Amino acid sequence: MPEFIHENQSIFYELVNPGRFDSRTPILMLHGNGEDMEIFENVLLPLIGMKSFVLMDSRLQGRSRPLEGGSLSLSYEAIASDALALMEHLGIPEYDVVGYSDGGIAALMMAMRSMRIRKVMTIGANTDPIGLTPKARRIMTAALKSALAEGDGLAAELNRLMLEEPHITDSQLASIICEVTVVIGSRDSFISRHHSEHIANIIPRASHIVMDGAGHGIPETHAAELAELIRNIL
Repeated sequence: MPEFIHENQSIFYELVNPGRFDSRTPILMLHGNGEDMEIFENVLLPLIGMKSFVLMDSRLQGRSRPLEGGSLSLSYEAIASDALALMEHLGIPEYDVVGYSDGGIAALMMAMRSMRIRKVMTIGANTDPIGLTPKARRIMTAALKSALAEGDGLAAELNRLMLEEPHITDSQLASIICEVTVVIGSRDSFISRHHSEHIANIIPRASHIVMDGAGHGIPETHAAELAELIRNIL
């Protein structure tokens, strides 16, 4: 699996159908908190013959690890910066981004900074900790406390990140000029539906889709439905 070095971080990535990059707009897939690119395996299966993809393990997650002197702290800005740098490194002039949960946050930050992004799809993303449900905050707070007690620095940092970040303002969202599709499950118990709707209302060229019967883990529980959305929208 290829490796990309950025800011003393080793970022692992994978290319799917790279021969089609010249004729089809590739899609960068960004996973959620504490996961890796394999969460999209069942989503990609029905799309492999039709689309091209770039997958990456986000900073400090999956197979991506810091090099000597690399930071052990996380931020959504850093994840977005890694992804932008990777696509620059690959020389891809235009691409779409699908981001799940934390990956959706990073996708929005990328869209605020890059003119290379054609379309974005977020799945279960928030732009501020206020968008988390009370249940989500309880689970993350308990996980953070447990990780600190056990001396698990990475798990503590992953939960701290979700509890303290991001802080994307409405004016920043309004600056996004690409098309954005904001997806949330009708039974998502981690992200407030009102918050998700607000994101779509603020972004000028955004639409909001509620996936019936889905919770927060859409790439795993509703992979076929998500693949169909990607096929039809991107």
